[in-house]
Amino acid sequence: MKLAAFDLDGTIYFDGHMPEDVPEAIAGWRAAGNLAVVATGKSPYSARRALEPFGVDFDYYLLCNGTVITDGSYELLYESHVPPEVVRAVYERVRDIPKLDLYCTRLEAPDGHLVRNVGGVHNPIISEPVPVAPERIEKEAFPLVAAWTPGNPELQKEIAQWVTDRFPVGTAMNRNFFDITPPGHDKGFALTWLLRLLEVERSEIELITFGDGHNDLPMHALADVSLTFPWAQPDIQEACTAVVDSAVKGLIDYGT
Repeated sequence: MKLAAFDLDGTIYFDGHMPEDVPEAIAGWRAAGNLAVVATGKSPYSARRALEPFGVDFDYYLLCNGTVITDGSYELLYESHVPPEVVRAVYERVRDIPKLDLYCTRLEAPDGHLVRNVGGVHNPIISEPVPVAPERIEKEAFPLVAAWTPGNPELQKEIAQWVTDRFPVGTAMNRNFFDITPPGHDKGFALTWLLRLLEVERSEIELITFGDGHNDLPMHALADVSLTFPWAQPDIQEACTAVVDSAVKGLIDYGT
């Protein structure tokens, strides 16, 4: 059995668009008896909204950086949440910081923002978030919370250090985001969980991963073949089996 795990943004989905050859390539991969899986930081709501216009189907979705797992119909198989006391503490720490947004993902509702202090054009990853009142922090479940600090890597690192010094959480830094997940959760965790669900021995499956970001490294580390792209950072390229021009080319060259 072969399983291909695809990141979305910067891998097969680019600022609201998908290359025309991607749906056909993934459909052909699945028709050959292989599994195709999405592994993304996007929430269920956001991933579904992004993918449905292109008519592309997957067997499983590993969402919110491995915190939410669904089947191909978006039926929930697994979920976890950032502890509310962590969300509250982060909100209080960052709410008055200029040029910082604090986003929160949810299982079914649109993505939200607890803090929105970045003026002008907003990020293309979390589109059209709705405001979430801070009073909702202890009343809702957030699988992933993300601080966005565009053009300010030092602030990103400062917030990351503050959080990790105080709380045992999962973290990832990518595309001006600092993501916070429940402890032990990342894309590698989700892939491992999925293999257990499938009741397939690791030696019986060929795992191919596609991704351009630092949050893809945990799943790349599990792969038989890990593929990234020329626009990925040098350390990501060094961690992968190969650098390919596109996901479709990688699927053809390394998946067949």
